Amino acid sequence: MLTFLLFAVGIVLITVVLAFFGLTEVVNVVTSANMEYLALALALQLVILGLLACRLIVISRRHERLSFFSAFRISMSGMAISMLTPIAKIGGEPLKIYLLRKKKFTGSEATAIIAVDTLAELASSLLVVLFVFVMFAEHVPGVIFSSFVVFLIVVAAILVVFLKLLLNPRWMRKLIRWTAKRISRASHARKKDYARLFYNAFNVLIKDRKILAGSFGISFITKLLEFARMWLVFAAIGSVLSWDVIVIVWSVILVLYLVPWLPGSLGLVEFFGAGTLVFFGLTSSAAAGGLLLDRFISFWFVLILGLLISTTMPLPKRLKK
Repeated sequence: MLTFLLFAVGIVLITVVLAFFGLTEVVNVVTSANMEYLALALALQLVILGLLACRLIVISRRHERLSFFSAFRISMSGMAISMLTPIAKIGGEPLKIYLLRKKKFTGSEATAIIAVDTLAELASSLLVVLFVFVMFAEHVPGVIFSSFVVFLIVVAAILVVFLKLLLNPRWMRKLIRWTAKRISRASHARKKDYARLFYNAFNVLIKDRKILAGSFGISFITKLLEFARMWLVFAAIGSVLSWDVIVIVWSVILVLYLVPWLPGSLGLVEFFGAGTLVFFGLTSSAAAGGLLLDRFISFWFVLILGLLISTTMPLPKRLKK
């Protein structure tokens, strides 16, 4: 019920934002968009989703062989749940672990796989934003500049704590014992060294250069495809953006996702994303219309597809060997 309420609030805010930029003009921009370009942008988004499933396969292959169908469903289901939570990209991780455990992975292996998958996503995003910050700092709007700095500091801090926890079994053991004291059902964690089991499983993955190279390589490729998708969307409405503008706007949207807000930062992304595009010279209607189309492909389409897959497509009973 709360989720539906938050989405309703988000949709209302999007409507208010579109009205601010000129609702009639924005609608005209959207309805007159080149459908062939939009179809190509949608195809790129599907490729991105497929690559994220491949990343899960690459990381998990050291423990079990995961089929593409299973990896795609696990990835999409987790992604859909993350999009339903106020802070993007983390809410679906427990679901991914749960689904991997149903695929013959132990709890330690499943947690280690998702930890490496999350690490690859966070680290690659941080590096891309850092690159944009360094290379195009003088082009970033002043109101957004401080947000970039906060994003870099927060994500860097998260990564440091994340790695410290993952690479130090003593810290992990303390966390499990702290949890066990407060949750009676977790009391068995005192009898079995789950921290050491997780550390061993994670260590196997993190020391495999092929897994690291594959997971980070796929992560960076998905970022490049996201840039290309955004370029196609705006080309569909007759606005050809330069690549520096695209990467700056993409980074601004990523920074906005970190803000605790409504699911998918609804309203926030539309307003500040379109405002950044206006700063770079687009008309308000083109900025809002193009961003609305890109959000439909990158957020709404992915959310709906993820929910459909998680609720209507049964998982295979066995993994491919």
